[in-house]
Amino acid sequence: MVDFRVSKDSSLPLHVQLLDELRHKIVTGLLKPHDMLPGEWEFVEALNISRATLQRAWQSAQDEGLIYRVAGKGTFVAEPVKPQNGRSAVAFIIPEYRGTFAMNLLAGAEQVLRKTGCNVLFASTDRDLDEENRLLADFSGQGVQGIILVPVRGGLQNRMLTSGDLKTPVVLMDRPLNGVILPCVSSNNYAGGLQAMNHLIALGHQRILFVARPHLDLWSVSERYRAYQDALHLQGLDVEPPLLIGGDAEMSSYEAYAISDRAEIEPLVERLKSPTRPTAIFAVNDWMAVRVQRAITAADLRSPQDVSVVGFDDLDIAQYQNPPLTTVAQNGHLMGSEAARRLITLMEGEANGEILTLLPTTFVERSSTAPPPA
Repeated sequence: MVDFRVSKDSSLPLHVQLLDELRHKIVTGLLKPHDMLPGEWEFVEALNISRATLQRAWQSAQDEGLIYRVAGKGTFVAEPVKPQNGRSAVAFIIPEYRGTFAMNLLAGAEQVLRKTGCNVLFASTDRDLDEENRLLADFSGQGVQGIILVPVRGGLQNRMLTSGDLKTPVVLMDRPLNGVILPCVSSNNYAGGLQAMNHLIALGHQRILFVARPHLDLWSVSERYRAYQDALHLQGLDVEPPLLIGGDAEMSSYEAYAISDRAEIEPLVERLKSPTRPTAIFAVNDWMAVRVQRAITAADLRSPQDVSVVGFDDLDIAQYQNPPLTTVAQNGHLMGSEAARRLITLMEGEANGEILTLLPTTFVERSSTAPPPA
């Protein structure tokens, strides 16, 4: 039986969706080592995809060490690298497993921790604060020696982090929490935001809009918006309030941005139809950039001829957009590995050192940006 889901309406290519589904099922334990996967033709018929698409996904999975093949028998889930006996157990808690960035965080951390012989335990909070509290308490009670945590939005309500009751060493990743003195490893979101804005300004854009969900309280989002404001102020250009579209509820990136909803992008469509429409948009992340590009099309405009678009993250979807998306790349693998190194030093009894470690971002220019129309 093929229990995989792919959508031909998604911006993500089918082979990437398949690989993401496979990763998700392995990490969450739905597929276990040496489980046999259904045959190729079962996948082809059940998902209505080509055999070439499936083979491309499975080749990538084999290259990552997720699966192995036995001639004449089939395709199987690979055995993870076994930790050395008697070593520490470390928990890795993340809001969601889906997506390239999340998997790179996991891979980077696991690579470092496995080399030290640590047994790595993975868990997802599904972006639920109560679940985050429960997992922190459970792992601490089970005697893990360290925890890497990507906190959910609203993490200041996390009683385990703010009460001081948690004695297990913790390293935060991706976003620090105001008022919580814990080491954190993140990208330099402010510097990355400046890279995006300076690129647009250098092209000659003066009317630039920042588009996000109503999550300006998230540290990474507020840092990108601060860069947007500072870059415009420095050039003496007008700063518009951010255009916040979509609901306020915390949800997965795919739920928030990948599903087309004309009602939610309508405010942006109307803004793009105005006489003083922006000639460029800085989207808070690549998933939002997908929605921005849809809104541009809905407004009977073209990108980049009428409106340039820059995203943030450099997810898999960025290179497959039409046009391919100019964006700011985060190095998730490096972030995960650096967080693991910080945790190891804490577990060995060394001092915290710097509280916030900021990693460099890389500007990736593709085809979604151009000078403004004459």
